Formats: sequence, C-alpha cells, structure tokens
Amino acid sequence: MKSGDEIHELNYELIKRAVHGEPEALEEILRIYEPYHDSLVTSEVAGADGKIHRVIDEDKKIQVQMHLVDVIQKKWRELI
Repeated sequence: MKSGDEIHELNYELIKRAVHGEPEALEEILRIYEPYHDSLVTSEVAGADGKIHRVIDEDKKIQVQMHLVDVIQKKWRELI
C-alpha cells in the first residue's frame, strides 16, 4: 500500500448518509467498492505483441456502479 493510500471503512453512518442521498457518501461507497467492481468487469485479452493484458470495461463498470447506487437508494432504505 502506498503511503498516501487511505483505508476506507463501510459503516452504518456512511450507509445512512448515502441512503439519505448525500452525494459525498455515495461517492465514498463507490470508492470502497471500486476494487471489487474492477474485478467484475476486467477481462484478459491478447495484445498484438502476444502478451496478455487486463482490460477494464468502463461501460460495464458504470452499469455495476449505477446498480449499487440504485440498491442503496431503494433496498438499503428499507433496512435503515
């Protein structure tokens, strides 16, 4: 981990703020889940040089992120 990296924690207060529509809280949750989302939408492709490259499908990533925001605003609200 680089020295400037922060450890983000998903906690009840952050979830509550996100459920109530606070943009900064939603952004923080998306940052927390970003490594997981990247792993879901990453594929390996062979380049022209014959090497395998990992590629993130940004369109799919946006779809996954929007789904999470939708779940936060609808489903998580029922739990709070």
